[in-house]
Amino acid sequence: MRSGRTGTLVTVATAGYAVGMGLVAIVVATAGDSNALGMLLLFGPRWLLVFPWLLLVPLAARQSRRLLVTALVGAAVTLFYVSGFEVPVPSALWRGAGAGQALRVVTYNTDQSVALASRIGDDMLAWDADVIVMQDCAPEVGAAMQAASSASLRGPRYRVILVLEFCVASRLPVSASVRVTGPRREGRAMQFGVLWHGLPIQVATVHLPSPRTALWAARQGSPELLEESVRLRSGASRAAARWILGRDVPRATIVAGDFNLPAEARALREDWTPLRNAFSEAGWGFGHTMFAGRHRVRIDHILVSQAFTVRGARVLSGYPSEHQPVMAELVVAGTGSASR
Repeated sequence: MRSGRTGTLVTVATAGYAVGMGLVAIVVATAGDSNALGMLLLFGPRWLLVFPWLLLVPLAARQSRRLLVTALVGAAVTLFYVSGFEVPVPSALWRGAGAGQALRVVTYNTDQSVALASRIGDDMLAWDADVIVMQDCAPEVGAAMQAASSASLRGPRYRVILVLEFCVASRLPVSASVRVTGPRREGRAMQFGVLWHGLPIQVATVHLPSPRTALWAARQGSPELLEESVRLRSGASRAAARWILGRDVPRATIVAGDFNLPAEARALREDWTPLRNAFSEAGWGFGHTMFAGRHRVRIDHILVSQAFTVRGARVLSGYPSEHQPVMAELVVAGTGSASR
């Protein structure tokens, strides 16, 4: 056992950081993105808070077994409850995944990237998705999607739907009319229906208000816009959820898009309660979907109803935009043999 001043410093640093991270975890779990402080925390580089444990855990191990346990518990709290690291949940064990055919969904905020137009045909082929929903989609990208689908000889053709900022491609029959709601500043949502082996599925994509302006102003020393951003985004989330879900959520429902709400945001947890987050169940890692320097956050989500078991979810990489696509594979019992 180590003793003296160094040992005391290690003990104080380890215990203090563990307590501090415990308090932060409580704030994340209870307040989320519901006030200015919570917004700064959830949109900040929380993943960096894990790194001090790389030093503290070995030092605690040299100090005492009890301090090592404290360090390991603190590291776990920081990793999973503060930084949002996800580990796949074996939901098939209790949700009866069976061997149903996988329904693959991709959501992607393209940030108005025109460069995506030259590669979108190859991307669609690589994704091999049944439903693709894009937000902030440039007209050039939408036209390229239509061209790629109509000229495709290498894969299935898609029905491409272009409405306002949304580009949607479905290789499933579209069974219900397309509806769009909301002005740009207050958040938009688009809704349509598809048929999957005879099962009607309600699909919606959303693009809620961005916190970018408020966060940038706060970095420049003007935090007064943070509270307004919280109210705007929470109000848009509530309105979109009511419009899409209504009073009775259809058995098979998928809502995907740029929510501009971290996974721990109170609005995401409360407004979309009937649905489950695909990456939270079947993803691995932090799941960051938006990259702006050190600021990496998970704000693009695929939410699903109880009809689905999530077989896999991941964030793709290498695309010409700050946001990156999210892909999920869903299984519905009784849809035939697995094909992927």
